[in-house]
Amino acid sequence: MTPPLTTRPRPSLSAVPWRTFLAVALAAALSVGLLVGVGGSAPANAAATGTIVSLTFDDANADQLPAEQKLVSKGMKGTFFLVSGFIGAPNYLTLTLIVRASEVAGLPGPALPSTVPPTSPATGTVSAAVSTAPTGAVTVMVPPITSPPAAAPAPPAAADPPAGSAGLPPLTAPYDTVLRTSGGDRVAYLTFDDGPSKYTGRVLDILAAAGVKATFCQIGSQLGDYPDTERRLIGDGHTLCNHSWTHPANIAALPPTDIDQQIGRTQQALAGLGVTARYFRAPAGDFGTTSTLRQICQQYQTRPLGWAVDPQDWKKPGTPAIVQTVLGTITPGAVILLHDGGGNREQTLAALPAIITGLHTQGYTLAALPPDGTG
Repeated sequence: MTPPLTTRPRPSLSAVPWRTFLAVALAAALSVGLLVGVGGSAPANAAATGTIVSLTFDDANADQLPAEQKLVSKGMKGTFFLVSGFIGAPNYLTLTLIVRASEVAGLPGPALPSTVPPTSPATGTVSAAVSTAPTGAVTVMVPPITSPPAAAPAPPAAADPPAGSAGLPPLTAPYDTVLRTSGGDRVAYLTFDDGPSKYTGRVLDILAAAGVKATFCQIGSQLGDYPDTERRLIGDGHTLCNHSWTHPANIAALPPTDIDQQIGRTQQALAGLGVTARYFRAPAGDFGTTSTLRQICQQYQTRPLGWAVDPQDWKKPGTPAIVQTVLGTITPGAVILLHDGGGNREQTLAALPAIITGLHTQGYTLAALPPDGTG
């Protein structure tokens, strides 16, 4: 606590306007951060509170009280703490204040009521109630200066991301699952992997003759070799799907930066053709045992695409086997896997007309997956 101030002889300050003295004293104390105590010592937490300034005013007559109103309206704005007060005989007013270092002398401020209501420490203001006694003395009631309230506890740390997520954002629908079927109606979706190639144009011929649209999952590094085929494929209204840049085996096991390049470079190449792919099919359909590959798909807004029907035409099992597997395992909404690249595709080309005819006979409509990824 600040001990009571004692009266001591003081030189007359009547020649110096008290407003000027106040502004100069506050500015000096604030600029150098001095602690000036008159008749007492600083509170223990003064360094954390502000600068202690003791000022003496001449001609502090009763009609000028309560003095703290004059001080606030003329000398400083906002935050001040009256620590002690004393009126000498007959014309000296001594006030000891704690002034926050952020306040600047001379700023205008509204006059405060004679009793300053308490406010929360969180606002940076400690209240001090001041009243005028009948004798004209200033009576100061000083509350204890306490530390600000403890800060709210920090929120709990976020849970660790799933294994293999590489710090990527959590998966959200629809990227959290691999699309294998779409809808429940008698609609089926032909998809062709590993093109473009020399076989892609012939696949387009068969589809055009049957009036069928399909989805082509393309390898980015091959796009530049077949510009005419690409223009035709897009012009015919088929959907394009990202199938990586170089078709690496076990793409999900690659470092995340490599996965990003495999998807990103192909997206850029397709964008050069005026297409934004909204599907990604992993080579061999392997999305791995962690979420990393799907999370990177999510970054590119490409839905993970799988299949529900696989005749394994890439193994060249024979045309009848390819047709029989497709027609015998088809279900409503199924995505069908075929290939237009990656090797000799003569068997696939021979099987395709029979597959289309057989599915139509079973009442299926063949469609391309929606290009906007809503399939």
